[in-house]
Amino acid sequence: MAKKHPSSAVDYAEIVIERKGQPTLKGKMRVADGLLTVTSSDGRQKLTQVGNARPAGLARLMLLELGDERGLSK
Repeated sequence: MAKKHPSSAVDYAEIVIERKGQPTLKGKMRVADGLLTVTSSDGRQKLTQVGNARPAGLARLMLLELGDERGLSK
């Protein structure tokens, strides 16, 4: 789930995806000016427009995609 950081970085949230038998995926999400940026724990990023979607749900999907690209989620 998304976890908010201190008020100095209120537009950032932590993302952690734990799945049985697979590595934990960790990253951060940031929403600014209608754009969602997800940064994985190794520094890779994905960017998309938020539109009407929930940012937290989109961020989880984007983090999973980053994990797939690296070969961590199968």
